[in-house]
Amino acid sequence: MAAQPTRTAAADVRARVRAILAELERRGSERVRVQMREQFGIHAEKAWGVPMSGIHAVAKVHGRDHALALALWETGWYEARTLCAFVDEPQRVT
Repeated sequence: MAAQPTRTAAADVRARVRAILAELERRGSERVRVQMREQFGIHAEKAWGVPMSGIHAVAKVHGRDHALALALWETGWYEARTLCAFVDEPQRVT
């Protein structure tokens, strides 16, 4: 049986998600949102327009963390869900 995360661990993940979302929002731009739609056909309702280089930079800081990836996915933000591909632990993805 897998151990359940403690409240402290869950609170830490929530705090990290809030910080990451704020960072992604700061890195976003209208120019990139337009480019996402017009050049790449990405029509996401919840998107800030963060270029992939920005997503890679955020991923590098946070490293691999399955719980973080799950929490980021649940936000529904396009960039947060893209970030999941770089922070999740491949052996734990099902």
